[in-house]
Amino acid sequence: MSFLRFAFAEVKEMISALESSGGRMKGASKEMLHADTAHFGHEGLQSACDDFADSWNYGFGQLSKMTKDMSKFADKCANEFDGLDKKLRDELVEAAKK
Repeated sequence: MSFLRFAFAEVKEMISALESSGGRMKGASKEMLHADTAHFGHEGLQSACDDFADSWNYGFGQLSKMTKDMSKFADKCANEFDGLDKKLRDELVEAAKK
């Protein structure tokens, strides 16, 4: 590596956390979507709970997609920086030889 520093391990850890949280959100929204609201009593309350589950299912799906996209972007950035850092190191070594 050259003299540049990039928090590669921390970025990879963040990527893992994003993917994990996205998966947990998606799982939670599926559980909520399949919840039986019949035992909540009043029909209006049941309907409100169903509407809430539907809207959160959509929202969690969107958040899950965004975390996956952010994860891919962060991974690409980390790998790109690593490649550029190695190229800079090689060029500095070559320049020092001249």
